[in-house]
Amino acid sequence: MGKTFALKIVTPSHDVYDGNAEKIFLKNSSGELEILANHENMITSTVPYITRFLDDKGTEQKLFISSAIVYVSDGNVTVCTDAAEFPEDIDFDRAEKAKDRAEEKLKNAEDYERKIYNLALARAVERLKLKK
Repeated sequence: MGKTFALKIVTPSHDVYDGNAEKIFLKNSSGELEILANHENMITSTVPYITRFLDDKGTEQKLFISSAIVYVSDGNVTVCTDAAEFPEDIDFDRAEKAKDRAEEKLKNAEDYERKIYNLALARAVERLKLKK
């Protein structure tokens, strides 16, 4: 087992994970990033993605995380997101309907609406990938 750090993944309604981890993989607008113990302090935003982390037992955990703000400070990592779901928590039918809705809305979207519908589509696609 490698060095660990305190990892907390929170949504407005509950703590999704509060424990130690060896590493976490997230994705921001520049690409995928890996955070290990003793990482430099930073703040970054993320895009909807299937996030992976190794818990303190070395077991890989996967979950969907919507857009988030990630704080790395003094050896602690906090992921604040509006939605985070492990595979067993994802409603496949609901995600598929959300994907279909977003694709339909994109067909007639004004320029200013495209970002909103593309983000909705990305969330649905990532949920579906994780659930499959």
